[in-house]
Amino acid sequence: MKNAEMAAFLHPAYTFANFGLAIWSFSLFRHPYNINTTLLALVLTGMTYDNFIISIGRFIEQGALLESLNRLRFLLHNLFVPLLVVVAVKLASNAGVVWVNNPTVYYGCWVIALGLITFGLVNDFVSLELVPITFAGSLRYKPKSCGLPMLPILTALLVAVMGFFIWREINWPWMLVGTLVMFSGNALPTRIFGTLVSSAVDFVFISALLATQLIIY
Repeated sequence: MKNAEMAAFLHPAYTFANFGLAIWSFSLFRHPYNINTTLLALVLTGMTYDNFIISIGRFIEQGALLESLNRLRFLLHNLFVPLLVVVAVKLASNAGVVWVNNPTVYYGCWVIALGLITFGLVNDFVSLELVPITFAGSLRYKPKSCGLPMLPILTALLVAVMGFFIWREINWPWMLVGTLVMFSGNALPTRIFGTLVSSAVDFVFISALLATQLIIY
């Protein structure tokens, strides 16, 4: 496959992979209802939409419609990604991590998640300016100015901490490993790799969370 066509092939593949993962996640509903299943489904919805819009961008072409569709990508990212803090704390609690199994910690993680959502909307989304970019056969809109992505960094750090304690408690390292893979992949420069690597490691990350959910429950 030519490098110029990689994104045109891989992003549709990522779209179907994330959609398949979302379908698989519904199997978790057979367990006693818990908020994690819903939150993970929301994150997977955002990931599926993200890859889908990048997949079809070259067919829509540049313009107000594609820009609006891409703007929604960033809105969903800001709204849903911080919810993984709640997911991680809930998983740690159900894994038997004693200090997490406290109502104060649980409600505190919701405060942190909502704070991160507010931070992302105010600092990133409200003033978001998008510019079109083509990469490896794809067309998408990206932020005009790209600073340090504090929202995913802070979320990943908090999830990694919970993953570490889950590893210690039940000898299950994969939530931590998945978080580190995601963190490392998203640290690579998009000017070289585009969104190809970040989409792949995000899939690994959410798969690790779903596997942890399945093991614990």
